[in-house]
Amino acid sequence: MEYGEAIMGRTALVLSGGGAKGAFQVGVEKYLREEKGFSWDIIAGVSVGALNGAMLAMERYRRLEVIWRTICHNRVYTGKVNLWTAVRLFMGKLSIYGNDPLAEIIESEVEPENFKVDLRVGTVSLRTGRYTIYRGDDPNIKKAILASTVVPLLWPPQYVSSECQYMVDGSLIRFSPIGDVLDADPEEVVVINCWPRDRGPRSGRFRNVLDIGLRALDISSAGIISSDIHEFTHINRNVKEAGEHGVTLHNEKGKPYKFYKYLIIEPEEYLGSLLDFSYDAIQGHVEKGWNRAKEILG
Repeated sequence: MEYGEAIMGRTALVLSGGGAKGAFQVGVEKYLREEKGFSWDIIAGVSVGALNGAMLAMERYRRLEVIWRTICHNRVYTGKVNLWTAVRLFMGKLSIYGNDPLAEIIESEVEPENFKVDLRVGTVSLRTGRYTIYRGDDPNIKKAILASTVVPLLWPPQYVSSECQYMVDGSLIRFSPIGDVLDADPEEVVVINCWPRDRGPRSGRFRNVLDIGLRALDISSAGIISSDIHEFTHINRNVKEAGEHGVTLHNEKGKPYKFYKYLIIEPEEYLGSLLDFSYDAIQGHVEKGWNRAKEILG
């Protein structure tokens, strides 16, 4: 499918999780908006995509880039892996790291009353296993954004409301939350993933249990992304082929399936650890995002 300028009509932006790799989304989105004229009517995000999505929903594009260009790990989380961490986990601590710095960023930067775009944020309950979508007008949206960034074991589960406790990263179930935007009936869906669907090998040694856990998360995330994308593109292709033969396909509720124009942009190679908030890594991710979008659309 060929792409040039954005089409007229409602356009949905879907942002995956990825931790520090969320900087890749900033570069891609900037190219799409500044060079190709894209604008967003619906934004759905999980994990870091939820935070990026909130800033984009306020149309604070420059501020979002400044946050990423000046980020470092101690502005995102506290703590480190050592013997004392292991002792505290053994005694009941719920996570390796704390996320108070990130909570402060969300509290100071996100202003729901200034959302100009329909925002959807996905979270998962550790108690029920259910995936919950929070909309931009929900009074608990800030708590939901923070909860959506919580990778279990790395950061503590969040209390969003009395009905939604122990809430964590929505990407446990939907790494590319395409399904969160389809009820809005967009004409075009743009997906920005932070992981390549090809898992690829990892070089170097696994130094500790955290390295093993993060690598397992990489593999799992790539698999979920592949599943999300495959299901969407498979149904979309079948709808198009059926329509060409005068046949309308329906879902299990009897609603007709719709064909969507879509664009998927993801890195060609593994971007590194989701905890690598070093200056060089972040600048590199932003530039790779811009260049990848340019390569596909330029």
